[in-house]
Amino acid sequence: MEKYKTYVHTPPHLHKDSAKYFITASTYKKIKILDDNSKQKLLSSLKIAYRNYDWTLEDWVILDNHYHIMVNSPQKGADISKFVSEYHKFTAMFIKKEYPQYNAFPKIFDNYWDTCITYERSYYARLNYIYFNPVKHGYVKKAQDYQWGSYFHRYKEQKEYLERLREAYPFDKINIKNDH
Repeated sequence: MEKYKTYVHTPPHLHKDSAKYFITASTYKKIKILDDNSKQKLLSSLKIAYRNYDWTLEDWVILDNHYHIMVNSPQKGADISKFVSEYHKFTAMFIKKEYPQYNAFPKIFDNYWDTCITYERSYYARLNYIYFNPVKHGYVKKAQDYQWGSYFHRYKEQKEYLERLREAYPFDKINIKNDH
C-alpha cells in the first residue's frame, strides 16, 4: 500500500510498503548535541523501533548534529512518521535527562527528510553517501575509522566489495537536504 501524507509544518512523506528509504534528520538548530552516549542511545532506540515496527536497518551513520540511515519498510502498514517518532522520542528523553542544559530546547531533533529509493544507482550512491559522510564533514580521513557508522563494521569483512561500490556509484552529485 502507498500513502502520501502532507503536513503543515514538516516535509511531506511517502508511506510505501516493502520499500527502501534513505532518512536524514538533524538536531535542533543543528547544534552539536550528539556525543558518544547520545549516539549510542540513538542507535539503540533506532534498533528497538525497527523491531517494534517491523522495519529493517541496513546502514547508518550518526554525527554530532545529524544522522543518515538506509532502512527497509515492512511488507504491510509502513508508517514512516510513527517509526521515526519512536526513536526520536526515546533518544530525546535520554538526552534531556542526562544533559539538563538541553531541557530548555523545544525539541532535540528537527524535521526529518526521507527519500523512497526507486532505482539501484540511487540506492548505492546513497549508501556511499552514508559511508563517507564522516569524511565529508572532517571527522576522520578514512571512513573505516569512524566508529559511529555501519561502514566501520562492514569494512572489516567486506573491504574489497565496499571499495568496488565506491568506484561504481559516486555520491558527489547527491544533494541531501539538511546535511550539515
